[in-house]
Amino acid sequence: MHKLRKITMEAGAATLMTLSVLGFGGTATVTAAKTDLGNQNTMAVAWYQTSAECKALYLQGYNVARQNLNQSLAQPSDQPRAIILDIDETVLDNSPYQAYNALHNGQFPTYWNTWVSAAKAKPVPGAKDFLDYANQNGVQIYYVSDRTTDQLKAAKKNLVDQGLPQATNDHIMLKGKKDKTKESRRQAIERHNNVIMLFGDSLTDFNDPQSASVKGRYNDVLKNTNQFGSKYIVLPCPMYGGWEAALYGNDYSISDAKKNQARKSHLTYFNPKTNKVENKTVTEP
Repeated sequence: MHKLRKITMEAGAATLMTLSVLGFGGTATVTAAKTDLGNQNTMAVAWYQTSAECKALYLQGYNVARQNLNQSLAQPSDQPRAIILDIDETVLDNSPYQAYNALHNGQFPTYWNTWVSAAKAKPVPGAKDFLDYANQNGVQIYYVSDRTTDQLKAAKKNLVDQGLPQATNDHIMLKGKKDKTKESRRQAIERHNNVIMLFGDSLTDFNDPQSASVKGRYNDVLKNTNQFGSKYIVLPCPMYGGWEAALYGNDYSISDAKKNQARKSHLTYFNPKTNKVENKTVTEP
């Protein structure tokens, strides 16, 4: 049997085994016999890699950013204009790494450093054109990522190889041992620049939500409603992120079985036996 087909069939079997215990009656339960957290990401990766809608969302984000930049350029600025961008799934596409995990039921951080070192990530749609335009107009570009400082050489090589502008040591700001969030790095940039936009696929690419819980993150979005599409440019990533960590109480050390249960326990679902929508998430009224 073809290896890829075998992996796909095994992943399907594992998923069916888990879903079979859910049914449509009462509260959802989760089997502890086998977890398939990596395989569960298959649809998210497939959407990210193949859907035209994903590409459209990136283009929409960067098109809006260009309009915002033009508006800023029409106004005087006492300091150099700057933009701050996350790297992963904001500038570079790491979905091939996520796809490997989906096919092999793997999880981060297995092989992450191998992928980063390979420096083979491609730019997401719209990123290079926008960054070239920003660079041509004298905007300072800062790549602020939670890739670790020991990965600087590989990150720089990847950005340079893809022709992305200002990919220099002083414009690539990675996570140091003392960094808990990106806030100190953002503040360092803001001291000498007029930061007109921030780009990312996670809320922590813009600020530090007061609470990293599911409800706290939702409340942070409500608090910053007017920033989205103006100063904050949010880009899509259904494969991983702070939203996933929130499901686990921000504790990735819990067992796979508990992660599996946490994922399902947050789902809002229609129960055809009661004709009701049950188990509403904390973000709903």
